Amino acid sequence: MSFLRDPKRLIAVLIAGVSGMIVLLDFAGSSLIVAIIARALVGWAALITAIALLIGILSVSWSHLQRVRWRSADWGYSLVLLAGMLLVIMVGIFFPLPGSTGVVLPRSLAEQPIRQLFSAVYEPIASSLLALLAFFSLSAALRALGRRSADAMVIIIVAVVVLIAQLPPVYALPGVAATIQWMNDYVALAGARGLLIGAAIGALVASVRVLLGFDLPYLDR
Repeated sequence: MSFLRDPKRLIAVLIAGVSGMIVLLDFAGSSLIVAIIARALVGWAALITAIALLIGILSVSWSHLQRVRWRSADWGYSLVLLAGMLLVIMVGIFFPLPGSTGVVLPRSLAEQPIRQLFSAVYEPIASSLLALLAFFSLSAALRALGRRSADAMVIIIVAVVVLIAQLPPVYALPGVAATIQWMNDYVALAGARGLLIGAAIGALVASVRVLLGFDLPYLDR
């Protein structure tokens, strides 16, 4: 009854549900007409997403420009963000792929000059942040030891055993390498697959709820 009292909501649910079902039927293998309609819907969605991304970039840029202009709190970070954005755009446009001439807009962030920029700047920063995780992990382990929880003790013992087993003298012992490989192939992989299956089931349930109109993330409510 709520759908009948709210025509806008009903129209939005019908458009989203029908579009989603057409795309799902295309993935399952259907007629040529359904495939053509599904490709058109996917193309429209990609175009709308690109326009929304452009509007978001312009909005974020304007907001940070205002912070730099008025010297708001932490305006230096805004300046760094704007400089990084301009650097990536300039590298993608003025340093095109070999063989291309003139000014060429990058088709994606996977272009070779942009990848080289990420390799030279982003990857060292990411590696440094990942290296800091070792200290956070050590701090968390010490706090867990202070609480003397059984679950925390099991996690710490397993982590210490795995770390010790990775040491070259220990790893070279007979049977250690085979045991670690077996744990990676069966124990760790089984846990990872369980997490992926759980995430897939959750995504499936969320998708069904969106298609049936129980969840309406596309409405501004």
